[in-house]
Amino acid sequence: MKRKRPNISITDLEAMVRSVEEKQETYNPVKDVDLHKNDVIDARDGARHKIFDKGLSRRIWEELYKVIDSSDVLINVVDARNPNGTRTKQLEEYLKKNCPNKHLIFVLNKCDLVPTNIT
Repeated sequence: MKRKRPNISITDLEAMVRSVEEKQETYNPVKDVDLHKNDVIDARDGARHKIFDKGLSRRIWEELYKVIDSSDVLINVVDARNPNGTRTKQLEEYLKKNCPNKHLIFVLNKCDLVPTNIT
């Protein structure tokens, strides 16, 4: 009942064609904001990929090392479809070199195949 009806000022197909032709004559691609949105989106994606290539910030790694120092057992959750691709080899090397008494447990996770009501 409260749905608004569209306000269409064009009554027939010929009027619509005339309206489109008039708008085409006054169209200026330089002023078209939507035409240049793809350039902005591509630039944002490029910046985002650079951040992912660099890895995490140094502050986060320092917090991780604090947690490692205060724990006895570490759990590394890896994806079961690509365990080698989701491992953190830098962390494993750090543990082997600096913390030989700490234990590292690998957990294979494939949670996306489990129904949501169970998870």
